[in-house]
Amino acid sequence: MESFVQFGWLIPLYCLAGALFSLPWALTQSKGQRIAAFGGLFFTGLALLHASLMLPEVLGGAGGTFRFPWIDFGSLNIEVSGLINPLTAGTLVLVAGVSLLVQLYSLGYMDHEPRLARYYGLLSFFTMAMLGLVLCDNLLAMYGFWELMGLSSYLLVGFWWSKPAAAAAAKKAFLTTRVGDFLLLIGILLLYVNAGTLEITALGEWAETATIAAPLAALIVLLLFAGPVGKSAQFPLHVWLPDAMEGPTPASALIHAATMVAAGVFMVARLEPVFALSGAALLVVAYTGAVTALGSALIATAQNDIKRVLAYSTISQLGYMFMALGVGNTEAAMFHLFTHAFFKAMLFLGAGSVIHGAHTQDMREMGGLAGKMPVTAFTYGIGVLALAGVFPFAGFWSKDAVLHALEKAELYPVFAMGLLTAGLTAFYMARQYILVFMGKPSEKSSRAHESTWTMSLPLVILAVPSAAAGWLGNAWFLKEELDTTLLVLSSGVVAVGFAVALAVYVFNLVPKPVVQALVPLRTALENRLYIDDFYSRAFGSGLAGIAVVVAWLDRNVVDGIVNLVSAATLLSGESLKYLETGKAQVYLLVIFASVIVLGVMVGMR
Repeated sequence: MESFVQFGWLIPLYCLAGALFSLPWALTQSKGQRIAAFGGLFFTGLALLHASLMLPEVLGGAGGTFRFPWIDFGSLNIEVSGLINPLTAGTLVLVAGVSLLVQLYSLGYMDHEPRLARYYGLLSFFTMAMLGLVLCDNLLAMYGFWELMGLSSYLLVGFWWSKPAAAAAAKKAFLTTRVGDFLLLIGILLLYVNAGTLEITALGEWAETATIAAPLAALIVLLLFAGPVGKSAQFPLHVWLPDAMEGPTPASALIHAATMVAAGVFMVARLEPVFALSGAALLVVAYTGAVTALGSALIATAQNDIKRVLAYSTISQLGYMFMALGVGNTEAAMFHLFTHAFFKAMLFLGAGSVIHGAHTQDMREMGGLAGKMPVTAFTYGIGVLALAGVFPFAGFWSKDAVLHALEKAELYPVFAMGLLTAGLTAFYMARQYILVFMGKPSEKSSRAHESTWTMSLPLVILAVPSAAAGWLGNAWFLKEELDTTLLVLSSGVVAVGFAVALAVYVFNLVPKPVVQALVPLRTALENRLYIDDFYSRAFGSGLAGIAVVVAWLDRNVVDGIVNLVSAATLLSGESLKYLETGKAQVYLLVIFASVIVLGVMVGMR
């Protein structure tokens, strides 16, 4: 019997088939929109089934590579190669599983969408791109799937393109991530020039014995890291992700949980030996993650849009993963990516359920939804506890694995920032739960209702690993015991975060002078620390001003030079044309005069 591992390359093709299956209905917008949706569910289910059947084989020791010819031009011979190992096999199950639940959820959430086939086709295409990226053992092919994800996210974020905000968010996401992707491509080319290969496995072997100058190694690593900074929304390229909330909520769940933003973390983990070439560059990775995690957590404390809170939470949690990667602990980073995918997908889908029931995204217009939406409230509560890192939920184990890695590496400034971020996470998630589900129902909340089973079932399914997946940490990822003292310390910080949220939003214990003193800080946080405004002025208005100057130079200088050359040519032509008379005696006269002039010039020498 053939092994499922041997045909692992089929897994992305299932989702590609789902995207192509949706195409006829997406082009014609005929009445068979739901047929396309069920087709997407079917083909994504096949991908999950294949990946799930393959996983036990891989964990049992099976695995291997596969190759397909791609570029063969002279001495340049590049193959599309794939690698199946425990990391890729587990990630394939994660991506396909979350995608299937998102698609099931979308049956209810997008029920009245007239372009349902297009939506499901894009979801399948997006999933295909991530699955292909996970399988790739060739850096150039991985970059191709990387860009396909960028295209998919642009189309999903701007799915409702008739809304100006959605169209602007799609362009912002596309252009911001292109900055990182361009630098990543330069890094790939530099790496190829120095290593002579693009195969990731071979690059790992090369990196173990490579002897290149430290500045060049740092440059290569930082250029490679620029791609994940863009895709995984790390500072300073984090600004696109909160605006990406303009897309459909289920698509946001997929982007934030198991596909696009996770791709950057996965790529750095796969290239761990290459990143280890430069210790200085790894410090940049760790501090970038720390600054991103802390800054995003601070901004999340003052946001009022339920989805934007979760968006900044995603940016912050990705910062944790990069902190771990920055100290060379890929196990802790991938463990947090694994648990985060479950509870963040559930939180986004839960937020979609709230929006679907209350018809608003503003948390100030909610309240008292626990009685109206018990399933959503219960599962959302599990997600809050998991994200905040409360024992024994999944986030408790993976977050503390990251903190343990930082403590073990003696990178204490980053460790302190990670610990403070944990307290802020507990605060803003408790704040969100109190504003949305507790207290007296608002006018909009009073008309809310529980979502349909197609929306509630994925929440219940995701609640299980959100609560229990942390127990797989030692079995699959860490292989070591965590520090008990650290566990107690981080739990104490989380408890303080919850206590402050209760004091502020339930018992109103904060004195008014303190509240008034914090108004400027809150205003700055509500405005995202004015980073977006700075970018808008520097790169929006600033580039527009440069464009005005360049346009003036083009019209008056460049065009002036061209027009001057043209005028000089016309003038010389008009002048010279009188020498062409067609009369032989005139030509003889000119020749005679020329000979006399030349004779005089020679005689004068």
